Amino acid sequence: MEHFADWPAGRFPGAELDCACGKRHLVGIRSIRIGSGLLRELPQLLQELGARQVYLLADHNTWKAAGQQAANRMEAMGLPFHGRIFQTEKPLVPDEYAVGSALAAMEPGDDLILAVGSGTLNDTARILSARTGVPYVIVATAPSMDGFASTVSPLILDGKKITKPAVYPAAILADTSIMKDAPMPMLTAGFGDIIGKYTALADWRLSRDLNGEYYCEECAALMARAVEKCAENADGLRRRDEQAVEYVTEALVLSGIAMGMVGNSRPASGAEHHFAHTWEVDALARGEEHPLHGNSVGVAAVVSASLYELAADLLPEGFQRPDKARILQCLEAAGACADPKSLGIRRDLFFESVLHAMEIRERFTILRFLDGKALLPACAVELTNRFYPV
Repeated sequence: MEHFADWPAGRFPGAELDCACGKRHLVGIRSIRIGSGLLRELPQLLQELGARQVYLLADHNTWKAAGQQAANRMEAMGLPFHGRIFQTEKPLVPDEYAVGSALAAMEPGDDLILAVGSGTLNDTARILSARTGVPYVIVATAPSMDGFASTVSPLILDGKKITKPAVYPAAILADTSIMKDAPMPMLTAGFGDIIGKYTALADWRLSRDLNGEYYCEECAALMARAVEKCAENADGLRRRDEQAVEYVTEALVLSGIAMGMVGNSRPASGAEHHFAHTWEVDALARGEEHPLHGNSVGVAAVVSASLYELAADLLPEGFQRPDKARILQCLEAAGACADPKSLGIRRDLFFESVLHAMEIRERFTILRFLDGKALLPACAVELTNRFYPV
């Protein structure tokens, strides 16, 4: 049996692993490169992938950060390419406009999509790749989310957030010398998404213990190790320390790999993501902007850990609850938000989210555990008064 919990992200491409959990894990990514100054390796990577005509996707911010450099390097190697550079006043979202206009700008000879950016551009390129069969490469410009190595695309369709099955990227190139200069909310978003794994993994263990749900010790350990490396270097993120940015980026990529190996998002997503999605859906319905997903996840991890505190006497004997003090310490050290009120979540929305966030999807978490004990209304009152004192 393979033991891979200590592997770096760069060791996983093409892996076929017989695991003690009973599954054979496959990683359908051809190359993962994370480190300083790696944009210079883009021509070599494109040659290895056999690219002959590249379709470049970027927005006006990511074009400045790395897109222009990528274009210059392709031009220097004599590789034909063309691009779709989004120019939008509001933040770009993966909706009908982004996906449709990106698809319309593709040309028949395009044999590789090169997305330069983070969440929206990655999700747009991924769904294009899934629908056209043209492989894509992501050049990451910010460590803001854990979808780089994912096989699904979260999209906004008809004003609602939905997730569509998609494909792995052919390659991930993350130049930390570029990523460290991303806007600070994007740095803390990636960090918050990773800190949320403390409660996601607890929810997975709880369902294993109570419901016999499938659980992979290796994938859980892989994720837990990556989270700890980020937690131990949280204060470095506030200083834009490149090593801390690399740890967060590595953890975000490993999160996607773990989800792909398990076949669902259990290693990375639990009640904290259900809270975040509920808050985001409310903002979308109101036509309002919402905090970056990972910043919501970090705050929601505090909320979820608080629920575990309230349920302490009801949990299985010996169950290890997520350490709320540790979560708070990490978020504070990184300069990330740790309170729903400070994040901008309304008091009434928060109360309703404690009651109904579990309805986002059929997944057993601390929310469904408390609901099964008929304790969720009381917990909603307790936490609302705690986070929103009158």
